[in-house]
Amino acid sequence: MTYTIAHVYETRAGISVEIACNDGNENNKTLLFKPSFWLEENLSAGDTIDEDRLNGLQGTADLCCAVARAESLLASSDYSRRRLIVRLMHYNHEQSVCEAAADYMVEHGYINEEEQTKRITKFYCQRKHWGKKRIAAELMGRGYDRKIIFAALGTVSDEDYYKSLMKLIWEKYSEPAKDRHENDLRIAAISRMGYSTDEIIRALNEAKEAYEDAEDSE
Repeated sequence: MTYTIAHVYETRAGISVEIACNDGNENNKTLLFKPSFWLEENLSAGDTIDEDRLNGLQGTADLCCAVARAESLLASSDYSRRRLIVRLMHYNHEQSVCEAAADYMVEHGYINEEEQTKRITKFYCQRKHWGKKRIAAELMGRGYDRKIIFAALGTVSDEDYYKSLMKLIWEKYSEPAKDRHENDLRIAAISRMGYSTDEIIRALNEAKEAYEDAEDSE
């Protein structure tokens, strides 16, 4: 069975291609392509194609749809390659199409996992006062590779993590703990922010000394 490229026209969404079946027994098929993808097909209105070529065009159109969806998703949020694939599959794209779309986004610079993880690490350290462990868990949950995560965590100095921990304590607690039980509760709460027990005890002791010095100066 053969088909004819009946019409090719540009729309706001891309290149719309109407394909007619030459035996007259089937309805026309309309496929939508990104301009760059259609250009690579090297086809024009009036060209005749066979079944295999039609299937190939359908596959390319499916990929274009997935790429357009990926562009929309990445315009509003960072996605790792892995997480993007999972998200695209929610829109009923085949897994192979989702993987190809994610690879396209990586190759064309829409996804840069190294830069993304650095930016996310800095944000959660400075704005949320998270420690390394919680930031690492967040990045793992987003589908980033462990090697990339550890490299990103290393772009923030231990001193800056500690400064962020101290800011957390100053913002959360306006005075020293009244007793050991309350101090233990504070340690448990702060540990959930991703800091080690040693870091927390050191910071709480430093804060306590600052509280006491402030009281003595009054």
